[in-house]
Amino acid sequence: MKILCAYSSIEFNCEHFPGTLNSREVAHPIFYIPQKRLLSYTGKWAAGELTPIDSYLLFLSLLNSSDLVNFRVPAIRTPDTDSIIALNMEPLTKILIRLNIVPEITKAFPSYVITPETKDLSNVQYWIQNWKEAYKDFKDGYISANESQKLIHRELALERLIKNPHKPISSYARQLSEWAAVAGKFPEWKTSSPFTGKTLSCSELWQEIIIRASKEESIFSVPRIDLEDLLEHCECNIPIGSIFSNALFTVLRKALEKQKNFLGLGDINIGKVSYTILQADTSPESFNMLAMINSAPPDKPKQEDYPNKLSYLKAKLRYEAAINSGSRNIQEVPAQSEQSAVKVTHNNTEF
Repeated sequence: MKILCAYSSIEFNCEHFPGTLNSREVAHPIFYIPQKRLLSYTGKWAAGELTPIDSYLLFLSLLNSSDLVNFRVPAIRTPDTDSIIALNMEPLTKILIRLNIVPEITKAFPSYVITPETKDLSNVQYWIQNWKEAYKDFKDGYISANESQKLIHRELALERLIKNPHKPISSYARQLSEWAAVAGKFPEWKTSSPFTGKTLSCSELWQEIIIRASKEESIFSVPRIDLEDLLEHCECNIPIGSIFSNALFTVLRKALEKQKNFLGLGDINIGKVSYTILQADTSPESFNMLAMINSAPPDKPKQEDYPNKLSYLKAKLRYEAAINSGSRNIQEVPAQSEQSAVKVTHNNTEF
């Protein structure tokens, strides 16, 4: 029996019964093979083990397996068919694999029809390209919806913590950092941690910075430039006005302010500074440095001598500033007049 395939217009033989069946009645058996098995044959195609007719049948059967192509008439082979298949077999295979994860594919992706105008397959490259673009839109939308759902769950849990007046921000800083990573779309490119030296994503680093910035004892370990980059990103990507953004910006801005204030050493006892007459244009930074040096403890601080770690860190910083200045015992310069200036050298810098 001779059979004219309903999809490929290829004529093939079937034994044991005489007669002829036309293309409207039956198709070549390859069109009944499940897509997963069809995809396994693409390896043979790539290795050059299939004839041109075999490749043509495989290509059409893959198109048919997508459920996005309707054969109103059989496709035909032309002088350009082998080239079309060579150029589009791999892109078709890739998009079919991706489409397998999409539920109700016929509702989400465009469908095409083999008609007398399209039966030469000259438009198939545009169909595949449209499927690729539709898949990207689907993927972006799916991720966005999925991330939005995650964000809602995080916000519900975080809201209960923020509204609890007995809980400091540091107690829910991790949840806040995870919320910020989703809401602010923290980038995922790789970087090196300034804390451990290990490679991690920028998102992971920024989450750790938020956690550290929420605690007095670890604010000073955060590199200022990283803190500024994080704050700038959040200001550009996270809308203000919610209790979540308010908590986040409170943490970051307070941490940055403390770092700008010489790591939060605003409680230095300025009365101990022996220099009381300064130039009118002396900067606050210069005066703070003098205050640090002159209020430093005489001996190297020991943590057990201080009520908490923060007090110890402050004393240690003052002590190291005095040592590094090279002038542990600063000589007071008597004031000659209210307009006279006092010169103090710190690391070869005149104040």
